Amino acid sequence: MKNQLSKRSFLFLGAGAFVIILSVTLFALTRGTKKVPHPPEKAVVHDNGERIEFKPNSPGLEIVKASVIGGGGEFVNLEAPARLIASTSPSVSGGSRIILFESAELNDLYVGYVHAKNKVYRSRKNLSRIQDMFKHRVATEKDLVESETDVGNDAAELAEFEGKLRAVGLNPSELATAGNKKAWIISDVPESQISNLKRGKRVTVKFSSFPDEIWEGQAEAIGDNVDPYTRTAKVRIEIINKDYRLKPGMFGVVKFPEETADNTVILPFNSIVTVEGKNYVFVEHEPLNFVRKEVVLGVSTKDVVNIIDGVKQGDRVVIQGSILLKGLSFGF
Repeated sequence: MKNQLSKRSFLFLGAGAFVIILSVTLFALTRGTKKVPHPPEKAVVHDNGERIEFKPNSPGLEIVKASVIGGGGEFVNLEAPARLIASTSPSVSGGSRIILFESAELNDLYVGYVHAKNKVYRSRKNLSRIQDMFKHRVATEKDLVESETDVGNDAAELAEFEGKLRAVGLNPSELATAGNKKAWIISDVPESQISNLKRGKRVTVKFSSFPDEIWEGQAEAIGDNVDPYTRTAKVRIEIINKDYRLKPGMFGVVKFPEETADNTVILPFNSIVTVEGKNYVFVEHEPLNFVRKEVVLGVSTKDVVNIIDGVKQGDRVVIQGSILLKGLSFGF
């Protein structure tokens, strides 16, 4: 009996030792064959930056996201800051109406314009009288020359006042003939968007003073000049001042609706990179390969932009990580 127990104990001990030795051996073998990770491979730039090739483990690849361009029937609303610059108001001194301006300087300009216009009228009447007198030998040639000079000087003064008013977006002739409850809004629109605007376009306006209300207006004219510092042109919008609630000096935002065609390409604005005045996007032609494309922009907002030329619907365009690709493509 004792011999049998001793033999059985010996077998158990031997089996245990074998299991331990086998486990240690397997652990050593497994540890010895563990794969060493490869270091990240940098993206390769081809054709002077026009094509960028990533490797599966290239740094930054995880932040680059591309999406297939859809489109068709989308809307892009150009938004621009605006202020109410002038409005008509009932006169409290017996007249039919007066014009209120956002500043004393504008009021002085308009008053100067009115006075200059009256001077031109008087000087032309006087010239006509002098010409008739000269014809009948009652006035001298000197009188005629002086009268002609007065007309020229007065006309130049009138043109100066009119030019200053037009520079801020106002048409003095329309101010003089406008009816009651009229107000004029001036909006500063980027010069790149001017070609997309048309006279007579209906617009909507939201004023800071009335955040829950939408006002409708009509674009009357687009300024003749572009500001050399802000690169914007002034668009004048006429609006009906219901119950005279709008006051000169109020700020707001104008939306210029622009419906795009069925084949229009709309992209997130952060897809666009700009270098030396030119705009680009990156198109994923095949997996991990991105090609730089120059594009022409249309109407844009802070969120989206209409692409006129350069890419088409169905292209797979980078919508995230464009800055990384820009640095690789242009070397900065």
